[in-house]
Amino acid sequence: MSRPDDAAHRFWRYALPSILAMLVTGCYVVVDGVFVGHYVGPIGLAAINLAYPLVMVQVGVAAMLSMGASTRIALLLGEGRHAAAGQVLVAAALLALLLGGLLALGGLVWLDDWLHLLGTGGDAVLLAEARAYLVWMLGGSPLLCAQMLATYLLRNDGRPRLATGLMVASTLLNIGFDYWFVGVLGHGLAGSAQASLIAMGVVAAAGMLYFGSARASLRPVMGRMGKLPAQMADIVRLGASSLLMELNLALVLFTHNQQLLVYGGTGGVAAYAVAGYTEMVFTLVAHGLALGMQPLLGQAVGGGRPDEARAVLRYGLCTAATLAFGAWAAVQLFAGSIARLYVAAGDTTLLAASAHALRLHLSALPFDGLAIVGTLALQSMAATRQALLLTLGKTLLLMPALYGLPLWLALDGVWLAMPLVNLVLGCVTASLLWRQWQRLGVPAAQPQPA
Repeated sequence: MSRPDDAAHRFWRYALPSILAMLVTGCYVVVDGVFVGHYVGPIGLAAINLAYPLVMVQVGVAAMLSMGASTRIALLLGEGRHAAAGQVLVAAALLALLLGGLLALGGLVWLDDWLHLLGTGGDAVLLAEARAYLVWMLGGSPLLCAQMLATYLLRNDGRPRLATGLMVASTLLNIGFDYWFVGVLGHGLAGSAQASLIAMGVVAAAGMLYFGSARASLRPVMGRMGKLPAQMADIVRLGASSLLMELNLALVLFTHNQQLLVYGGTGGVAAYAVAGYTEMVFTLVAHGLALGMQPLLGQAVGGGRPDEARAVLRYGLCTAATLAFGAWAAVQLFAGSIARLYVAAGDTTLLAASAHALRLHLSALPFDGLAIVGTLALQSMAATRQALLLTLGKTLLLMPALYGLPLWLALDGVWLAMPLVNLVLGCVTASLLWRQWQRLGVPAAQPQPA
């Protein structure tokens, strides 16, 4: 059994690098938005926001693969089954190639249909920018899957600092190429996508080199080919909540965009892009915290160490609350300054609309943080049913709120729909976590003799 100080040390050893890595990625998100807002303009902000639901589908597939594989590997390592963990590593790598290829094929073949569905057809410049961005991003789907899988598995192999270092290097490369392609060469959103794919390729290549080297504790192990379908299906099952979470976010973004086009026009979508960039920074940090917890929770539960699992959960939730309240206060106090990062000083209308959107749309960040960290914590403990319930519940609650509130509050109803849902979902998450906390350490019922 781990002592409290040992548990705290292990928690911060994993969580801090993961949070910092996501914070660095969040800095890239901010810089990317700055380049788009200042070099491409409001039309660029609107185009990337309209196109981004498809990118979020990509991210969801990659997160499903990465979370499912890392959860199974953590459980196997906790049980001391290293060879079986190596077989799952091989299955995950093959699945990354398969799913990435299918995403690229399906996205590019039906690209015109996707663009029409996303609502980009009303403006020729808007359509051209969205198309240029998606051609590159969809074509690079295998790189996205491989990059995310590599960072997840490095943490599982006890290398959180290496994962953080790679994310930092990737982000710096991304920012540099973003400046060159977008700011200097004037490639618009296509340049932004090109910069992202170069950075992803670097992380994916570094991950392949690491797991093929003698430094890796988790090494590829070739098992029987007949076991691959079952292993892949297990990865998909364990990671399904992550996919649904991202699909939910994609649907949320898509529906917001359509409602904003009705109630606020292209300017409303551009203001939502500003709020979305800011929200993404917080979401990334919350995910970073949860990903730092994931190997520790999985190994503690798999190894039958409930006290250690409770300690990790307690530290994680307290950290999430601190970060969320800090982010909420910053947005409410400095919304105008945040908006000026993305919007040219002369565009006073968009600046005012963006500051207003930030204050309303991000008014329930503490509950959002609890839902994000709580869902991934439940998934890490293999409580997939509860995690799926939370993910699906967000969509089921949001649709009536997003279509109903604007009938009374017009544009403000669009901004307030998500905070209302996060308030409800945060309370449900707290209840499910409490039940899981009570179940930790309760032995499974033994079969009675006949």
